[in-house]
Parts: sequence; structure tokens; C-alpha cells
Amino acid sequence: MKILMILESNFPPDVRVEKEIASLSSAGHQIILACSSPRCEDEQITWNSTKIIKKKMPKLIYKSSVAALKFPFYFSYWKKYLTSIFAENNFDAIHLHDLPLAKVAKELSLKYKIPFVLDLHENRPEIMKLYHHVKTFPGNVIISIKRWQQYQKKYANMADELILVTNEAKEDYLNKYNLNPQKVTVVPNFVDLDTLNAISLDNSIIKNYHDKYVVVYFGDTGLRRGTSTIIQAANLLKEFKEIHFLIIGNSREDEYLKREKKESDLSNVELTGWVPFEKAASYIKAAQIGLCPFLRNTHHDTTFANKMFQYMALGKPVIVSDCISQKNLINNEDCGLVFTAGNADDLAKKILDMKRSPKYNEWSKNSTNAVLNKYNRKNAAKKIKKA
Repeated sequence: MKILMILESNFPPDVRVEKEIASLSSAGHQIILACSSPRCEDEQITWNSTKIIKKKMPKLIYKSSVAALKFPFYFSYWKKYLTSIFAENNFDAIHLHDLPLAKVAKELSLKYKIPFVLDLHENRPEIMKLYHHVKTFPGNVIISIKRWQQYQKKYANMADELILVTNEAKEDYLNKYNLNPQKVTVVPNFVDLDTLNAISLDNSIIKNYHDKYVVVYFGDTGLRRGTSTIIQAANLLKEFKEIHFLIIGNSREDEYLKREKKESDLSNVELTGWVPFEKAASYIKAAQIGLCPFLRNTHHDTTFANKMFQYMALGKPVIVSDCISQKNLINNEDCGLVFTAGNADDLAKKILDMKRSPKYNEWSKNSTNAVLNKYNRKNAAKKIKKA
């Protein structure tokens, strides 16, 4: 089967897309990936035997994407681009990553009489509620969350196959949209153990923390991820000199975290900024606890973060907020503790509970075994091949 895959960003990197291309290619399918963004150049490249067609997007078109339901310049741009690819290829299916281009992908699937697969990495309307540009002028005037919610419902039903990231997301969509459960496939964001095992750990980083009890967070440092809760918990635990907090990553809200750290005079918090995962793996290996402290919302309740499985693969027990999907996994696998999202007192308590618990080694072993036996790319590949 020849599949046109569509991605609204430059490629590589994109871990989920990389895994799905590898899985589908190993099943004998031919993939052509079309991507476009201001970071792309007009070029065609080969990535792991897969043809990638890139097109540089004008910045004005890119900025219009969130208002596409009102001003469809973004849709028109993509329809013209993708139609030019169809003019030179015959495809058997369309596989779209994420929601915005569902209208364009469905129209093309009807025109060329081929199936349309909608692969939702996130609940876009729910996460849009948290975007600064959506909450402030002029975004709060021209962008309608309600219309995006209606759009998601419409095209989730119109897709021939819907791919979601968790069972909790599947349950949410089935309940809200009255979907046929037979057309919904769950493909989580699991780790690639081969890639992880190929990373050479930096022993100098690990040795640097040998006298610390390290609590690590890795990823987007935006406040919706609960990073401020980490700073507040660190303030509550600053009398415990051996407990050290590592926050690895970046976002537009880093200045807020730096200011919060400075105002509380926290020497037990280290903000490293962005580092590649190849380096972050050494920091995680040096840690005793991995954190997933996300604030509660529909999106976080129904998704997993890659970081959770990365912590687990490296043998770390995890402390997570009570977002439904991650809470269920931690409880089912008995590989960590759960605290109330946004509650720094509860997070501080759970850190001390884990530090003092005789179950620490058991949680560590359960984390490793869960990834080895269940939550890895090879198992996820079996599901994407069936989709």
C-alpha cells in the first residue's frame, strides 16, 4: 500500500511520526511524507528509505493556521500543495497527523476515493484553551474554541480510521462523539528501546550528582506542565539539603520559573535549559525520581508523555499528578506514586514518601519491566500495522 502521510511541521525530528513510519515500512507499506512549515526548505530528501517532500511555508500563512476555520487561507495553501503531490503519485490511503488539516485530507480522500486515517497526537481544542495567543487579543476574538471542538467531532466521525494515544482518549471520544469503536485504534507514545539502549551515558554527569537525591523533570517547561508546582515543592523541601531538583527543558515561560526560583532563593533547583535527549538520559540516570506533574485538563487526562516511559525505561520510579491516564498506568504497574495536580504540599509529601519507602527498589524494577514487556515501540508497532 502506498500511503501519503501529512505533517504540519518540519521533519525530522518527530518521535511519534518516526516510529509510525518505521512500523508501517516494516509491514511492507510505501510511505511518502509531505510536510511544510516556515522551518522547511523546498526540497525532497530520503529519510531511512522514506521519501520526504518539504515545502517552505510563508510565515503569514503559518500564523493564519489557528484562525483557519474563519479565514481558510491555510487550508487553501495545503490543498494546493497536496494536490500537486497527487498529480505525480497514486496513493492508496491518506494518513494525517493531528487535527487542523482534517478538512483538506477528507476532501482529497473523497476526490481520489481512498481511505482517510486521522492520527490525533493530542486533543487540540482542549490544549488550545491554554495557549497565550488564544486567550489574548486578537486571538480571543478571531479564534473560536467551540468551532474547533465542533470541527474535531465532525472529522473524528468522518475519518475512516481514528488513531488515538491512550485508552482514556478512546473512551472520551466514544462517549462524546458516539463513534464506532471498531474504527478507533490506540497507538501510545512508547519508547524505542533499541534507540534508548544505543545512547552512551555520560558518567561525568552521573558522578556529579552522586551525593544528591535527584528529582528530575524533562520536557516542555510550560506552566501547564506543572513546573511551577515543582518549584513550590522544592521550596517546601529546601531544608533537606540532599534533595536536588533538576528541571530540564525550555518554554516561553522559563523567565517565570527563574524568577520564582530567585524569589524563594532556591539553591536546590537547577534549570538546565534545553538539552537533547541523548544528554538528558544521563541526567535521568543520575536521578532517583522522575516527575510528570501536569495540571489537570481534558488533554492531560487522556494522553501520556514520552518522558514517563523514558524515566521508566531507565529504571526510575515515577511520581505523577492525578491526570487520569498516567495515574491509571502508575497504579496498574505499581511503579510510583500519585499526587494531586497543582498541590505542592502533596508533591513534597510524595517525594519524601518515596525517598523513605522500603518499596523503592520494587517500584524501580516494576518500571523497567513494564517498559520491557508492554510499553515499547515494538508493541505499539503491532497496533499501527493493524490500523
